[in-house]
Amino acid sequence: MDNFDITKETALLKAKLPALPKRPRKNLFDILKIQNREIRNSNILAYFFDPNEEHSFGSLFYDALLEIIMDKVSALQNTHPHITFEDISSFDEVKTVRTEEQTNGAIETAKSIDIVLEGNKWVIGIENKINHNLVNPLDVYWEHLQSKDKSTFGIVLSLKPYPPEECKANTHNYFLNITHQEFLERVQNNIQLTGDTSSTDLFYLREYFKNIESHYYHFKETPEMDKIIEQIVENYDAIRKIVKKKEAAEKHIEDTIVDAFEDFKYIKVGKWYRREDRKFDLYFYVKPASELMQMNALWLCFEIRNNTNEVVDNLEFTKHFKELFEKFPGFNQSNLEIRKNHTHAFTYYEDQIFTKSIPFKDKFKEILERLINAKNAPVKQVEEYLEERNILKVIKQ
Repeated sequence: MDNFDITKETALLKAKLPALPKRPRKNLFDILKIQNREIRNSNILAYFFDPNEEHSFGSLFYDALLEIIMDKVSALQNTHPHITFEDISSFDEVKTVRTEEQTNGAIETAKSIDIVLEGNKWVIGIENKINHNLVNPLDVYWEHLQSKDKSTFGIVLSLKPYPPEECKANTHNYFLNITHQEFLERVQNNIQLTGDTSSTDLFYLREYFKNIESHYYHFKETPEMDKIIEQIVENYDAIRKIVKKKEAAEKHIEDTIVDAFEDFKYIKVGKWYRREDRKFDLYFYVKPASELMQMNALWLCFEIRNNTNEVVDNLEFTKHFKELFEKFPGFNQSNLEIRKNHTHAFTYYEDQIFTKSIPFKDKFKEILERLINAKNAPVKQVEEYLEERNILKVIKQ
């Protein structure tokens, strides 16, 4: 005997299974398919770093970067006292910002630094990591930056944090690792919006933030999905039983709908229910049982198809029934379709069709009775409309 309690097991599984990671909406980078292009990312980042550009954020990005550098260097002095960095307290305003700056002295192939910020007496090189591991020649980058004879600082800007040892440039010098999340959080904390801030600037900034956030979604998706897989494996038998019962319930609903329509002389043809005598090519369409259960609601439409649809004035037909039924309870006449192979006369929607008090079969048959057989039933009115226009005679001709 099957003692499986679907209500109990469903509640237990709901408590055990972690929520699916929420997928962020597409941003402009996704739409343009450049979300993983580090050069494109570096270009917009350089745009915000440059106080001389057209945006209205001034030195917001540069100031945020200096703040994080000072905080992280101070923390590293306690955990890694053997690592030293250039004192940036004297770094003044940014004079130039360049992307993909070619390095000097690269032996085999040309190398370039993603972003280079430069002042009168200082230079900061930023290796911007979006989609790849840190395998860049930091020693070549450092040598190039130092060749400018200025106070030199190197940064690895990445999605995930790297230990200091992986950011080593040479025996005495290191790049400082800052994550995109740390950097953007500091920018967000420091931003001051005024009435002079243009909507275009805010759009660019928001889309850049969204792009970085979407990378972190994919970054965290794997461990979250691993937890879900683990719980599904542990509870696979209970899940299988629930799915099996769900499928059985859906089939029962579909069979009930077929039987109910047959009582009203409509037979199932493909996804539709057609008048058995084929008069006027009148059809019902009902959403699948899985959707009805998910919504706990009924959605159906009534339409003309085939020959009837070809000879009727479809615009006049739709306009007539839109106005005729739009005040009927449960009818939604605002979304009637006119297509090559069908035209809607009405759509009908009713909530709470699965209840403990009334079996679905009885509820559904009561709805069909109102739509098809009752006095002044909508289906009767559609038939009268077609008869008044001698549609059958036109079809036979």
